[in-house]
Amino acid sequence: MKTNKRAQIWGIDLMSGMVLFVVGMVILFVYSLNQSNEVQDNFELLFYEGKTIADNFLSSGYPSDWNSTNVITIGISDDSKLNETKLENLYEMIYIDSNYSTTKNLLNTQYDYYFFLNQNMTINSAEIEGIGKPGITKNNINVKNLIKITRFTIYQNKTTPFYIYIWKE
Repeated sequence: MKTNKRAQIWGIDLMSGMVLFVVGMVILFVYSLNQSNEVQDNFELLFYEGKTIADNFLSSGYPSDWNSTNVITIGISDDSKLNETKLENLYEMIYIDSNYSTTKNLLNTQYDYYFFLNQNMTINSAEIEGIGKPGITKNNINVKNLIKITRFTIYQNKTTPFYIYIWKE
């Protein structure tokens, strides 16, 4: 009896193809599981950083009468009220002295931020919408991973929401 060698080669091709297909499916499955965990980890890290930055901003900072030359920790609140002098100091650090990256270092974050109130703030007799990354406003921010943290504070003797946007570009 003569054996058919073509059938044996075809069987080896089929087995090789099946092994490659199964390996490909396993890699795709593992990648998709890890991808969703990575997104969740990024979200949790952003949320944690946002809460930390909000806590820093709504503290007194250090020293309690800080300015751009002696600041160790940025805080813009005293006794649960926004301190307008500290708001001006922060505004000047970011927009006049061009030290936004220094404020990020002082807040111990790698993420960008922008904060605003339910009303405009008054800095040096001018109304501003918010303070944060230069060129960003609450209306023109367009990033993929954005976290919004909301706290309440007192500004000009009125209770007002304090919003912080946190993101990584």
